Amino acid sequence: MNQAERERRHQANLERIARVQVVTGRADKSRIDHEGTLFERARLMEEELRSHRATELGLAAFDRLLRTAEERSSPQARDIVAFVGAVWNNRPLPLLTLRGSDSDAGDDMLAVLDAFRYARLNLVENVRGGPRRVGRLLQQWKLASA
Repeated sequence: MNQAERERRHQANLERIARVQVVTGRADKSRIDHEGTLFERARLMEEELRSHRATELGLAAFDRLLRTAEERSSPQARDIVAFVGAVWNNRPLPLLTLRGSDSDAGDDMLAVLDAFRYARLNLVENVRGGPRRVGRLLQQWKLASA
C-alpha cells in the first residue's frame, strides 16, 4: 500500500467517523445523544489521527533505518539490524539497543515502535522494498556474522 492509498483510507475513516451517532434509550424511547456523539467522534478522531501520524512517521523512520543498515558504514548498523529483526520476527530486543544508538537512529527506532503500536498495517509489508528488502538485509548480516 503506497502513501496515496493510505491517505485515501485515512480520509474514508474520517468520513466514517463524521457519520457516527450515539443512540440512547430503547425502542420508541431511543434518541440521539448529541453530547455523547460529540465525545465519541472526538475519541475516534484522535485515535485515527494518532494512527495515521504514527504510521507515516514510522514508515519513513523504518526506511531510514534500513538505508543506514544497508550502507553498513554506520557504527549503529548492527544494532539497527537487531532492531529490524525484532520488529519483523517478534524477537526480544534488549532496551540497551535503544540507548546505545546515536540520537537519530534512536529517534527513528522509537518512531517505528510508535508505529508498531498504533498503525493498522504491517510496517514491513508497507515500507519501500517490503519483506524482500528486509529479508535480504537480515540474510546479508547473518552471512557476514557467520
